[in-house]
Amino acid sequence: MKKLGLTLGSGGIRGFAHLGVLSVLEENNIEADIIVGCSIGSIIGALFCCGLDSAAIMKLAKGLGRDPWLDFVIPKMGFISTRKIYEIMKLLTKEQNIEDLSTIFATVGTDLQSGKEFVFTKGPIAEAVCGSICVPGVFEPYAYNNMLLVDGAVSNPTPVNITKKLGAEVIIAVDMAGTQLDNEIDSMQKVIVHSLRLMEKNLFQYKKLREQCDVLIRPQFSAHGVRSLTDFSNIDSFYASGRAAGEAALPAILKALAD
Repeated sequence: MKKLGLTLGSGGIRGFAHLGVLSVLEENNIEADIIVGCSIGSIIGALFCCGLDSAAIMKLAKGLGRDPWLDFVIPKMGFISTRKIYEIMKLLTKEQNIEDLSTIFATVGTDLQSGKEFVFTKGPIAEAVCGSICVPGVFEPYAYNNMLLVDGAVSNPTPVNITKKLGAEVIIAVDMAGTQLDNEIDSMQKVIVHSLRLMEKNLFQYKKLREQCDVLIRPQFSAHGVRSLTDFSNIDSFYASGRAAGEAALPAILKALAD
């Protein structure tokens, strides 16, 4: 059987679409050997690799809501610290290291000083997640090994190249960099999100993502608005968008695995 790699890209709160895609894979007994996540994809990928299925992660998100994750601080390099996220992820992942997982796992962040991507392939899972999620201007950069790490989306929003480097022979990528942008821009957070998405979209026109993976899944969100980076009100809709995209891609996934 070919080694299957799954790349879960950035996308903010819309990343709950990843859970919809994962639910389709679960129902069809398709298991990834390698999972690489960026930003929200790193959170979902980490929890999934630690044994939580898509339904459990969705239930967890609804049960916790947004407040336990957010630690507002006096603005210096961002409004939100990753301290609470680190503690929650440490608890949910049972303080495991990436090396402890049965599935090969990695996350991608961006070193703010060099501008280069940084890939976590070992060490505490909670740390790997925090090093991938820090949206510039919203979260404080995550200090790690003399680096200041910000959101992986700045350098590599859907890191299929990392998935391939880790040994994947068939790659499924769930990408939200190429999805429709919000038309209504009326808050600071939306300015930041919109700017990041424009950057991601332009970056991936250059990288030709379709040529780098076997199956590219791009959930459609045209009917769903995002009020802010931390708005949980539409996560059911995002999940449904992911399921629809996953079901549509299923024949291509089965063909890629068979070929």
